[in-house]
Amino acid sequence: MTEKKIRVRIPQENKVRAELQKEIGSSCPFCENTEVGHFEIHHIDENPANNEIGNLLLLCRICHSKITKGDLSQMEVYKKKIELLKEPIISKPKSEKTVNFNAKVGNAVVGDNNKISINQQKKTVKQKYPEGCIGFESVKANYISHLINRYNEYKEYEVGKGNVRYGVFGATLKKEFKVGATRTIYNVPLEGFEEYVEEVG
Repeated sequence: MTEKKIRVRIPQENKVRAELQKEIGSSCPFCENTEVGHFEIHHIDENPANNEIGNLLLLCRICHSKITKGDLSQMEVYKKKIELLKEPIISKPKSEKTVNFNAKVGNAVVGDNNKISINQQKKTVKQKYPEGCIGFESVKANYISHLINRYNEYKEYEVGKGNVRYGVFGATLKKEFKVGATRTIYNVPLEGFEEYVEEVG
């Protein structure tokens, strides 16, 4: 008898859905259906409690059902997620009307010929990892982190939670990808992302 999976509500589901919709460019990654209002969130590893963004994919009901039936394999879904992570997110232009002001705010008249300019100071975000490595791109770094966590979970199941040596796996990966002792696995160059995913996965 198979154990029934209990769906855990995704924290901030609307925000997560919006991020996933942006990731797929508002069309199903398998069939290009664009009726996003009916799309469903799929847990790639089939664990309804694992709501990390790297484990979630937004797709249409038909393709979701194909995955459930086994017509689309988990490996195909993982590959599609990786493809999406590698593609730049292109936002579609919005047809918005801009309100502009040319006069002082007290005397301003709202209309088509006015202009507004807002001066905002940009906050500088200090990057932990240099440009060109996996750690620089948060989505890819999160996905690698997700895969490492999954590996550790399987190891805990295999040898028992108290017997897992968590650092060994990371050290082996660092050695294989020739990462210096003072660096982390997130310092691997972006070109090695796919190879790294295969190694970790």
